[in-house]
Amino acid sequence: MKITRKVKNTVMIGMVVVFAGVSVLTMNFIGDSKSGAPPQLSSSQGSMQQPPDMQGGSSSQNPDNNSGSSDNNSQSGNSQNSGSDNGMPGQPPQMNGNSDNQNGQPPQMPDGQSGNNSQDSDSQNENSDNGMPGQPPQMNGSSQSDNSSGDNSDQTAFVPDNNNGNNNGDSFPGRGFNGNSNDSNSDNNSSGSGNSDNNSSNDSNSNNNSGGFVPDNGQNQNDNNQFGGFMQDGFDHRGGSFMTVVKYSALTADSLIIAALVMYLILSGFNKRGFRESLRGAKRILIFILCTAIIGAALAGAQIAVCELVTSGAASAHQQMQLPGNSQQNNSFQQNGTDKTSASNVSASGKTTVTDNKTLTESYSSSDSDVSAVLVENGGNAEIKDAEITKSGDSTNTENSEFYGVNAGVLVKENSTATIKNTEIKTSAKGSNAVFSTGENSKVYVSNTKITTTGESSARGLDATYGGYIEADNVTVNTKGGSCAALATDRGEGTVKVKNSDLTTNGAGSPVIYSTGDISVTNTKGTANGSQITVVEGKNSATVKNSTLTASGAGNRNNVDNAGVMIYQSMSGDAGEGKGTFTSENSTLSIKKSSSYYKTAPMFFVTNTDAEINLKNTTLNFGSGVLINAEGTSEWGNSGSNGGNVTLNAENQKLSGDIKADSISTVTINLTKSTYKGTINGDKTAKSVTLKLDKSSKITLTGDTYVTSLDNADKTNSNIDLNGYKLYVNGKAI
Repeated sequence: MKITRKVKNTVMIGMVVVFAGVSVLTMNFIGDSKSGAPPQLSSSQGSMQQPPDMQGGSSSQNPDNNSGSSDNNSQSGNSQNSGSDNGMPGQPPQMNGNSDNQNGQPPQMPDGQSGNNSQDSDSQNENSDNGMPGQPPQMNGSSQSDNSSGDNSDQTAFVPDNNNGNNNGDSFPGRGFNGNSNDSNSDNNSSGSGNSDNNSSNDSNSNNNSGGFVPDNGQNQNDNNQFGGFMQDGFDHRGGSFMTVVKYSALTADSLIIAALVMYLILSGFNKRGFRESLRGAKRILIFILCTAIIGAALAGAQIAVCELVTSGAASAHQQMQLPGNSQQNNSFQQNGTDKTSASNVSASGKTTVTDNKTLTESYSSSDSDVSAVLVENGGNAEIKDAEITKSGDSTNTENSEFYGVNAGVLVKENSTATIKNTEIKTSAKGSNAVFSTGENSKVYVSNTKITTTGESSARGLDATYGGYIEADNVTVNTKGGSCAALATDRGEGTVKVKNSDLTTNGAGSPVIYSTGDISVTNTKGTANGSQITVVEGKNSATVKNSTLTASGAGNRNNVDNAGVMIYQSMSGDAGEGKGTFTSENSTLSIKKSSSYYKTAPMFFVTNTDAEINLKNTTLNFGSGVLINAEGTSEWGNSGSNGGNVTLNAENQKLSGDIKADSISTVTINLTKSTYKGTINGDKTAKSVTLKLDKSSKITLTGDTYVTSLDNADKTNSNIDLNGYKLYVNGKAI
């Protein structure tokens, strides 16, 4: 039976459509294999993609955030963490290794031992109260570093520490001071594969069943990324590449068949001529072959390009959906806005370096850029007494100085300790902090010491970052340059505790206290001649007890931040988002009468954050008549949502001055056994104002006052002296 031309055309066009459909199915199949969720993830990338409540299937390759990073190749540590209450708002749960840590107590270890040589561990975390809302829960697995040969059972992989000291009263934790240690910043050489200097191997023999969140800095990985058969770009490494070649080959074959059918239809005039006539002669055959090859290759290339474009976008989206916060910057993990990259990521050098037990009693100096006078690292324990330390030579990178302490007078890194007594420390260089503690389990104890810095750009007195810890007793700190606070913490948070000391700053943007962590002073005198008394950034705190602090009230940003005390969020990444807290007890806080800002600077200024101000028996001296100002500015945050939300808690307190807030800011006032005289929200701009009084508290108005709600324990309101003015509660006068 003779097949008609119409039937031939229909069949051939149908074949083109069929093979085109096959191409589409092949593209989808490739897309599924590349961007779909893999059935098993075993690399550190995989562990980042697991939900935080799952365990197992993750190997930790040099995670940035593990404390216990030292030259000692810490392997495990018989950690028992019972009833610990180290958690702070917004902090990840504290997880300990190499530490019998009961309620945050540091272990007692012989001098010169860092406690991270134990090969076997049976880590237990019982009744821990470390987890906080919004943080990854504590998860246990078996995580081993590349060179670790020990049996690390039930070790935790993600180990940032809040390092909040938790000292009781005025006794300081740790060594060299009064009182028993109650420091949560114990000698925790944590589990997981720490950033050990010896971990240079590219071969991992561990089973790597670690649970938890394990960010990876990308170093010391196996060249082929063969972990559990899953390659980082989404292909199964055991056969995945071969299967992908097969799929792309099928796509190319489909394209060539489609091209051949189309070319035959063209050469045959849609079957006007038969097969022999259409391909008669070498010339026609050559044209057919070349055109088929060109069209097929172009079609295949176009389909593969589209497939790659679409699936790579899908894979990226899938990866971002799996990552907490959808953010991965420079292979570091940002916890609640705070960069938790390990302090060991930046190398440091010292003219004198201590890596074991050593006593320093002479003069030590460095004039080289980026070289500290004294560096204590790799589990070192330095006792510096009756010594003189000098540092010159500017920093070549001020961020390395600010965040990691490069170019300091004395720099103490993770898992290391320095005790400084009867010593004089002088720095005269840009970015040359006097004493710097950085990294988990880095501890510095300073007493009877004089500190002077004359350089600019973060030549601070005492500074702690990335969980570093400093205690000081009877120290004198004097800084000269701009952005040189006497006491400071910076990125990654830290703890500084000072008592019986004298602190002075002279530069712009150099408060007595600048906190992106936890700073406290007791029985201390402080003066900031060119700045505020205290600045708290983000979800951090500053505490003042039995002290006298004075400042000029000058701000550092176009005069919008002039104040005695400022609480704000810069959104720079140096401080996590959350409530900033300032506490003052039995102290005096003053803006100097001689300052040009005395009559204009509010006592407290809050912007672009939530804030809590706790005052107890504190004297406040200022001349502006404004006690609190909460408002958004053009300097920080997004316009319209960058106001301040402040809670004032006053006990046994005498308060005076107006309380102001703009339309995107809120104020809550809680008075206990206190008095207040002033005007609250006199211009009716605040988003909301809540006023709460106990029966023993009294307020006297100096102007019409507008509050959203009033909670007065005296239902007769006899403790409110209107003084000829009106108090409006939700629009109604009482």
